[in-house]
Amino acid sequence: MLNYIFGFNARMGRLAFFFCSFVTGVGFLMLVYGITGNAPASGRMDVLLAQAASSPALIFSFYGMLVVCFMLQSMRVRDIGWDPVCVMAAWIALMVLDRAVAGRFPEYALTYQHTATVVGTAVNGVMNLVLTFWPGRGHVDEASSLPRESGGDGMFERSSPPAASGSRVARIASGEFGGKTR
Repeated sequence: MLNYIFGFNARMGRLAFFFCSFVTGVGFLMLVYGITGNAPASGRMDVLLAQAASSPALIFSFYGMLVVCFMLQSMRVRDIGWDPVCVMAAWIALMVLDRAVAGRFPEYALTYQHTATVVGTAVNGVMNLVLTFWPGRGHVDEASSLPRESGGDGMFERSSPPAASGSRVARIASGEFGGKTR
């Protein structure tokens, strides 16, 4: 079930990923400005962070945005042809390790205010560039013997074949076995 909730079994193309990420970011910035009254680029980050920390709506929406971005990235990783369970877990583990190194050894952090090292920031940037510009494998689905259902717009699609029990039920319903027992 987590395959469908987090988008592990769905695909998303480059253009759709870019626009969905852009709309998510702009929507969150509009929400921050609407609640706090300060734009994040106004240079008053200390005031903005203090206001955001005391706003339950911003905290809730921040974690919601993290889940949405995680789902978008998982769908894009699947479209590239990589296993999102492994790639996303390794990416998160690397970011946690990078933050721990930057916290333990502040001389390796970017600046005294940052909680990331140069290596972690470079890996994160490269991974985001890969997700944005790496071409996908397309929509090849050779394993499925059933005709595809065309109910969607093609932007988000399941990438795995139907379950074996589902295809058996479909063959039985269509009369393929003809009363024979296996």
